[in-house]
Amino acid sequence: MLYQKEIDDSVLIQFIILYTLSRVDSAVAYDELINLVLDNCNINYNDFQIALDNLVATNHVRAHLENKHSQKYEITQKGLNAADLFNANIPVYIREPIDASVKEMFIESRRKNAVQSGILPVRNNEYSAECRLLDDDNTQILQLNLYAGSREEAERMAEFFRKNSESVYTKILSAFNETSDND
Repeated sequence: MLYQKEIDDSVLIQFIILYTLSRVDSAVAYDELINLVLDNCNINYNDFQIALDNLVATNHVRAHLENKHSQKYEITQKGLNAADLFNANIPVYIREPIDASVKEMFIESRRKNAVQSGILPVRNNEYSAECRLLDDDNTQILQLNLYAGSREEAERMAEFFRKNSESVYTKILSAFNETSDND
């Protein structure tokens, strides 16, 4: 639900923009950024634009042309370094709707990339399989590094995890939740 009182504090508007850009998975198009912020906060468009321009000028946000008609924005390291400051100054009733909108915008790509696996060299001719599982909020819920020995075995393990991640996760949780006779 949109917070009804108009937000006209220029610093808070900049914090809201930084917060929004810190929550997205990649650079966002200008119209997407407008939707994420203005659909969830009662901010005047002109105030929003002034705040965004100021963040670009101070190098907290990077603006770049993706093509002739599409400007994209992303938070810089300088902007991320200010995270403690802007996160603490944005009320939860503003953060929660932004988080929900970001989650909705990126849900398909997040689910598509939720299961990750690959192989890593350990030593000469020795490999391990690295497996990761993420939830819809991009929170890592499982990471496994399994020594496999040969490259072929590591590739087999990584492929098995990609195809069976849910059952692997369930079995790991079950193993940790079993009560032992020794307890």
